[in-house]
Amino acid sequence: MRLISLILSVTVCCSVTLAETQENYSLWPQRPAELEQARRLYAQRRDTQMLTLLQPFIYKRGLAGREARRLVGHVRVRQYLTTSNPNIRRHVVHRGDNLDRIATAYNSSPELIMLINMMTKPSDLKVGQSLYIAPATMRVELHVADREITLWDGRTLVAAYGISTSPDLAGSGQNEETTLRDREGEINGSHIPRASALFASSDRMLTFSNGLTIINNRQRPPRTAKAYVQMQRRDLNELSLLIRGGARLSVVRDEEKYDPYAVQPTGHSKSTRGEDAGKR
Repeated sequence: MRLISLILSVTVCCSVTLAETQENYSLWPQRPAELEQARRLYAQRRDTQMLTLLQPFIYKRGLAGREARRLVGHVRVRQYLTTSNPNIRRHVVHRGDNLDRIATAYNSSPELIMLINMMTKPSDLKVGQSLYIAPATMRVELHVADREITLWDGRTLVAAYGISTSPDLAGSGQNEETTLRDREGEINGSHIPRASALFASSDRMLTFSNGLTIINNRQRPPRTAKAYVQMQRRDLNELSLLIRGGARLSVVRDEEKYDPYAVQPTGHSKSTRGEDAGKR
């Protein structure tokens, strides 16, 4: 039942009201006209037109950029968490298959496979069954100053989430690369291991190799966390569905020196700008 509740919560999340994407422009002379038009297109489910209209705002910083990214994310996540995902693949279940093995073969995650195929527990596999498989290979960016997490599939924005951060996250002011070390589950304060059938419907806590922990706004950071980020509960559960173990996270403290396409060792700062860097 909790998995069904999770599926329903994701559906609700992907169908949020426009009020939830409203930004405070009280200090601005006016909201850009494109954003007003985009909100109308969003309400009318004219997704293709809305995405085209907002493309120039994707890399902008400030209120206009954040509002545009949230609107785009609501549409793209709806696509990625269903069989309309443009990267979807099919897999026929063979004898001896299990979800972990299938997920590894397709760079996906068991929870994402279960959600897309409306499975209630990992053991629901049957020989000959056809599964829809979506990859979970997106890149995650944590923009400290903007208090925002964005999720990218190559150069395509998939999702954007508002966050709050601990003071320790500012650190030395240098950009940093890290990877997802562990995805933990929690139900009513109790730890749920990934091997449990309840994990897919649990609240998530993400731990990264640099000591950063991402929790929802109802959870307390673990004592071992060097720094933490808090998100809305449904946003964090959704983010956890879209990424897999070992996912790359860029902690962006200096926007001018951030290049999302440079390959840097974990824990090192970035020193160059890509063609899209700095436009946010």
